[in-house]
Amino acid sequence: MTRVVVVGGSIAGLVSALALARSGQQVTILEKDPMPLPATPDDAFDAWTRRGSPQVRHSHAFLARMRNLIRDREPGLRQRLLDAGAEEITFKAQALRYFPDAEFEQGDEDLTLLACRRVTFEWALRQHVLETGLVEYRDGNEVTGFLSDASWPPKVTGVCTRGPDGDEGSVPADLVVVANGRRTHLDDWLQAIGAPRPRQLRQPCGIYYSSRFYRFLPGQGRPSPDAVIGADYGYVKCGIFPGDNGTFSITLAAAPDDEKMRVILKTPGFDAAAKALPIAADWIRPDVATPISDVAGMADLNDVRRFLVEDGEPVALGLVAIGDALAHANPITGRGCSLAWIEAYALADALAKHPDDLRAMALELEASVEQQCGPWVRAQIAQDEDALLVNQAIRRGEDPYAFERPDGTTDPVAYTRSVVREGLLAGTREDIHLMRASMRVAHMLEAPQDLMTRPDLAVRVLASHARRGERPPAVEGPTRAEMAELLAGVS
Repeated sequence: MTRVVVVGGSIAGLVSALALARSGQQVTILEKDPMPLPATPDDAFDAWTRRGSPQVRHSHAFLARMRNLIRDREPGLRQRLLDAGAEEITFKAQALRYFPDAEFEQGDEDLTLLACRRVTFEWALRQHVLETGLVEYRDGNEVTGFLSDASWPPKVTGVCTRGPDGDEGSVPADLVVVANGRRTHLDDWLQAIGAPRPRQLRQPCGIYYSSRFYRFLPGQGRPSPDAVIGADYGYVKCGIFPGDNGTFSITLAAAPDDEKMRVILKTPGFDAAAKALPIAADWIRPDVATPISDVAGMADLNDVRRFLVEDGEPVALGLVAIGDALAHANPITGRGCSLAWIEAYALADALAKHPDDLRAMALELEASVEQQCGPWVRAQIAQDEDALLVNQAIRRGEDPYAFERPDGTTDPVAYTRSVVREGLLAGTREDIHLMRASMRVAHMLEAPQDLMTRPDLAVRVLASHARRGERPPAVEGPTRAEMAELLAGVS
């Protein structure tokens, strides 16, 4: 039995602890924030103040890849979530809205989103983990660094702690799992024990974002049955995320240097912008829903992949990272929790395969993470790079999707954007094969690079793009100039 300390008691830490405990390890979670477990999800939503996890107050989508892991590995947790008010939104229910005579395929049942608030999910997961009796959970215990021996590479032998009363202590461990989020001090802790600071693949997401939660009034329901509703206006992105128990959230995102849009970080500006966007207006009418939270903002967002194995060797033994501490991408895509679940079970499998060889375990985990998670981070980096260019073009008054040059040649970058927007995305409402393929990538059931390499899909996408002049604009709503003028009048 391996003694494991998990640093961080949020979703990544909880699932890591659960996966490792199920495989026979002795697991202790150390969580910095004091977090008594309330009686209900609504009580948790009102009471939990998560300084260490500000994303708790933002929109979340629990994708099919993660939902299927829960279904297959922890069916009791799935039932607990449903009992707590979470909802499963199936591909079939969404497809029938657009394709009443649709024929479904084997595997379509796997394409199911789990809709609930982040707080509700964490509340149910923590309750589930504690009731197994396999994991010790200590909240109000901050990890301040690593214990290590004098070997090379350094071997982490535990963690230094600061308790609720400020008392210093330590907890020994055979394996330390760092799962304390994107604000982790992992790099500093490694440097303090003589290990190198891990190499990072890092790029700004090009957005800040703000979110607000709502509850439908009695007798009201979702204006759209789609799992997640989104629109990219170039200067602002808008996402609507169904939640549990009649709740939903709206997230608005804009470029950090676009000063005219920054008022969406405060309630008056957020409300004005949301009401002006056709995609959101019907959701937040006063006869439909009422706000249940203030507007929460989050900035300094980056796509990050941290490497704890370099040139085939771990930077330190007895140490791994899971979740946002290891890899995270633009949060508006909703993939963070799914990445953490994939990594947690990859860790449990690697440790079960190499219980007495920390080096081999670390190499096994790194290979699995690179195969299963790396493509998503790299694809998001490429997508965010292009989104920055689109935003800059719009602010210059240019059309970033106009691909025909004055001399008759084609701008390949703009053409690709147009094909994705007016071919693939628009085509998902006209061709069930494109809807299925696009959603399987969005839900991490197929890799992003696979979508446009299938000849049968490419033909359908190009045919959809050829019909672009026959349909309304892909995204309808105010121009940036119109939105800027509207927001300028908000106090």
